[in-house]
Amino acid sequence: MALDGIILSKVRKDLENYLPIRINKIAESSKTEIVFNVHAGNVRTNLVMSFHSNYNHLCLSDRKYATFNDPSTFIMVLRKYLTNGFIFQIDQMNYDRFLLMHIRARDELYDEKEYILSIELMGKYANMVLVDENGRIIDALKKIPPYENTRRTILPGAQFALPDDQHKNDPFSSYVPDLEDSLVAQLQGFSKTLEKEVRYRLAKQTYDQIIAEIAESDSLYLTRIDDGFEYHIIPLTHLELPYEKWPIQQGFDEVYYRNDETERIRNIADDLFKIVRRQIKHYDNKIAKLHSSLEDALNLDGDKENGDLLYQYENLEQKGLKELVICGYDGQTKAIPLDPKLSVKANANKYYSIYQKKRKGKVYIEEQIAIAEEELTYFKALNEQLSIADYADALDIKDELTRFGYLKNRSNKKQNKKKINLYRFTADGYTVTFGKNNLQNSYLTFEYAKNDYTWFHAKGFHGCHLVVDSSRLNEKIIRICANVAAYYSQGRYSSSVPVDYCEIRNVKKIKGARPGFVSYKNYKTIYIDPYDDKELNITAI
Repeated sequence: MALDGIILSKVRKDLENYLPIRINKIAESSKTEIVFNVHAGNVRTNLVMSFHSNYNHLCLSDRKYATFNDPSTFIMVLRKYLTNGFIFQIDQMNYDRFLLMHIRARDELYDEKEYILSIELMGKYANMVLVDENGRIIDALKKIPPYENTRRTILPGAQFALPDDQHKNDPFSSYVPDLEDSLVAQLQGFSKTLEKEVRYRLAKQTYDQIIAEIAESDSLYLTRIDDGFEYHIIPLTHLELPYEKWPIQQGFDEVYYRNDETERIRNIADDLFKIVRRQIKHYDNKIAKLHSSLEDALNLDGDKENGDLLYQYENLEQKGLKELVICGYDGQTKAIPLDPKLSVKANANKYYSIYQKKRKGKVYIEEQIAIAEEELTYFKALNEQLSIADYADALDIKDELTRFGYLKNRSNKKQNKKKINLYRFTADGYTVTFGKNNLQNSYLTFEYAKNDYTWFHAKGFHGCHLVVDSSRLNEKIIRICANVAAYYSQGRYSSSVPVDYCEIRNVKKIKGARPGFVSYKNYKTIYIDPYDDKELNITAI
């Protein structure tokens, strides 16, 4: 559901408990999400602001947010004016879906300045606007020129104007709404979801009782529907489903973190998918053409025979013949095509030359087929890894493609050695660690794991490498690990997936192969029907 003005008023009220909020760092984790790393109430945390058209919101979050290495121009402007500043006041007008954050910060001359940061959470019009002390726009996340909106231009240098007043009534005043008309049209901050809930409750409660409950609430009530949520600051009883009560900031984090993560992944992975799938198509076509060339090359014996037969002709210097009918070695007559510009002898030499070229080409083509098939396998593995990647995994794959030259490194900065992400859980007294892409798998297997660790991998499928911190495993942990290895592989939707496992000492790198490709010996195999085991508390490390 969309954020409404009444919910936003509760978010504002909760944020006021943390004032003043110091802004330490400013970054973007997607094209529509900006993260302020802040000190709020003597606690270092993140102020997350999403301006996505469908699920725009803001909340405090203790979760880890990966950020873009190359910040946008707007982020650089925010850093210039607001870094080390303090949010000292937050205003909301008429329960509209925007907040005005008043910020004090020092400029490059160390003079104190005041700025307004307009946080506008109005669906597809969601925006962030930075305004100076004279009421002029410094910059905005989404710029709106006059030809798009004549009443409210949002461009650097333009005079800042508040969004249009809706001229609705305060729901917490003495105003009595007309229940025959839309409550959304009459009352400030009302959404369609809240109107449905109010009308549902009117069968048992008075309007004043419902409004009083809304006014007193300082929590968020979440109702899970399929893979998403419906929520408000009072229980949505009209849904007739169980609900959960959350502190308002943590509630928003629970509702939106996964959606935000999906958006962050999409911003990176869309381009990566295009590159990977383009390479898969390229190598599919290349292999088909190489096999066609190989079939032609395999006919080389016929060219040598044609040369031998032509040398048996009585007049080797004769020219002008388009073909020569001659008895072959099998006793059957054979028509041999000739170039009339050349003599019979020259045609024979031409057939010998074609034979030699095909003989050498056959070896080369077979080598090229092997290389192309290896590349095809590699990109199919990347395609599968992208389908199950989280944001950090997608960044790993992006780095890998950059390293091998499939993506340009747009940053001129010297890159420090990047931390490799892994995933871990504990089960039945064992510690289990796994990777979900080539870089993670290679690091896990050949740098992280010890020789007596047990290694798991889905046989015949692209997928994760998994290690257990022991070589003595019981059947329960073997089945748990085999399930995870199969689930995070290309075979996750298959049944009876074979999973090989052995001691890590038996796993070797393949010389010249891409990261994550290995050979192994002295292994056992277990067959598993993979499923998403939600009871495992898998965490990123």
